[in-house]
Amino acid sequence: MTQAPKPVEGSQDVDGSQCPFARASTIQDIAKLLRSRTAVTHDPYLFANYKEDPVNGEINVSEFLGASMMYVEGESHRLRRKLLNPLVRADALSGIREDIVLPEADRLLALRLAEPDVDGKYRFELVEFLERVFIHFTAKLIGLIGLDTDERIARMVSFAGPIAAGTSSGYLEDRDAVNKQALEAKARYVEEFFKPSLEWHKEQRRRIETGEIAETDVPDSLLKMAAAGLAPEWTDEDKLIVESTLLFAASVGTSTQSIIQSIDLLQRWFVDHPDDLERKTNSTFLLHSLQEIIRMRAPFAPYQTRLALEENSLSDGTPIHPNQELHIEYVLANRDTAIFGDDANDFNPNRPTPADGTPRYGVGFGLGAHQCYGLRVVVGNDGNGGAHVELLRKLMAVGVRPDPDNPPVGLKKDMSKYLSEDIPRYVKYWVVVDR
Repeated sequence: MTQAPKPVEGSQDVDGSQCPFARASTIQDIAKLLRSRTAVTHDPYLFANYKEDPVNGEINVSEFLGASMMYVEGESHRLRRKLLNPLVRADALSGIREDIVLPEADRLLALRLAEPDVDGKYRFELVEFLERVFIHFTAKLIGLIGLDTDERIARMVSFAGPIAAGTSSGYLEDRDAVNKQALEAKARYVEEFFKPSLEWHKEQRRRIETGEIAETDVPDSLLKMAAAGLAPEWTDEDKLIVESTLLFAASVGTSTQSIIQSIDLLQRWFVDHPDDLERKTNSTFLLHSLQEIIRMRAPFAPYQTRLALEENSLSDGTPIHPNQELHIEYVLANRDTAIFGDDANDFNPNRPTPADGTPRYGVGFGLGAHQCYGLRVVVGNDGNGGAHVELLRKLMAVGVRPDPDNPPVGLKKDMSKYLSEDIPRYVKYWVVVDR
């Protein structure tokens, strides 16, 4: 599989001693480092905790991280990002919302609310529901075909959780088991969906070039661009697979978690703020709720990593040296009381926009060249909300709330890596709707 250069065995201080990693935990420091073109670089081996566990670290890098545009810099990253950006432009997002996400949500809700339980309530598992909804967005983004039956959709959904866990197993307990399940899911995804879809796109490319069909007859997607040879990295099938699985994990996994966590914290909010119940389907209120979730609980990992490239320093005077590992503590930065107020550690959908111009979501989407590809998908191209807000509104409108008889189940994480609260990543989240 694709290989990336392994990191040095430890960064050296100026006097030759081993230098520990540095933590960037303020928005000021994160902005300074990530917006610089020379200060830091991505290193997938750092994110995969290779030095701590070389065997599993190598699996994560070669199978899930190293070849993706999310973990490279320079022209390779810029070209691929430029090619994929039109997939989330305004007209594309509108089509995804109106033609794919919301109709599928309506269809699935109708099925889930068709038959009540013996107590007159309707129950369904929200992780599986949301993954089914977002699978269609992911399929369009990647260019996957063959998701035309519930059985095939369920098969694709079964890969989502394991592959997402495999991209970040360095932060989870029982990493051996997590990677084993991730590799099995990836292998099935490749054989059952990726390869048939790539062959289909290659055939469509042949037909386009011979004039049988027009370019516009084939929807834009990652695999369409790959079949056209628009990026050198995508001509290598192994690298293209990694690109597709990370897009899969990011678009399905993070979207699912953001909706669930919004519902989870909003229900707690309404207990203490019953007057806000009348706003539970208000789009602006729900957009602010989603942004608050992104601020508090994204990117659903304790920190992101970078490799320092030059001498630098943090705002508290901590020196940074070349080849030093950096932990970018988004969650801690987003709890800064000087920016977000004295209740920065609490969920507050009515939080005012920070006076210094910091977005409501803080640095939850990252900053700089590698800012999260999904920013516009969530907040919309106009800042008024995308498909996520409308999907959340539908769920709130029917009265979805956590099922008190079926507590949620989350992935078991390595809490030694967390300096703030646990950031849940749910694998099961049952909800109930009254008759």
